[in-house]
Amino acid sequence: MKATGVVRRIDDLGRIVIPKELRRTMRIKEGDSLEIFIEGSDRIILKKYSPVQNVNEFIVEFVESIYNSNHRDIIITDNERVTAVAGSIRKDIVGKKISMRLEERISKRSTQILERGEGLEICENFEIKKAAVIKPINVFGDILGCVIVMAEAEVMDVEKSLAEFSGVFMSRYLEG
Repeated sequence: MKATGVVRRIDDLGRIVIPKELRRTMRIKEGDSLEIFIEGSDRIILKKYSPVQNVNEFIVEFVESIYNSNHRDIIITDNERVTAVAGSIRKDIVGKKISMRLEERISKRSTQILERGEGLEICENFEIKKAAVIKPINVFGDILGCVIVMAEAEVMDVEKSLAEFSGVFMSRYLEG
């Protein structure tokens, strides 16, 4: 654990303020949910909450099924990390923090097409240069991540349909 040197008092309502510098570094925005953990008798740990991470086993099976039936590389992320991959994509990117460029694209809230060779860094040391479709996962109006479906040459209707289906399916699944 890394010490920050920051000390805060708890107010009369039990609240504490997380300093702006830490929120920026940890990419914590207004409205984000934090999960609270207790370690031992003297530690409270705050972690960004991700409903996508909580259904991880299902998501891994889902992307494998999409790949096996359509032979298109696929990535699913939450707003923070790569959650699952299938196809020819390196498996070691699962769990890595997504890039700021991908985070910016997700925040646009719309389906986007990447042209072949355009390049998009997904996470540190991993960039895709294939054509791809990025579909945000929208749950009750909040964007919780995205689905990325890659094409061999250019994005065709099949990749658009797979991305749309996967994004909508994940949205409905996470809505419960």
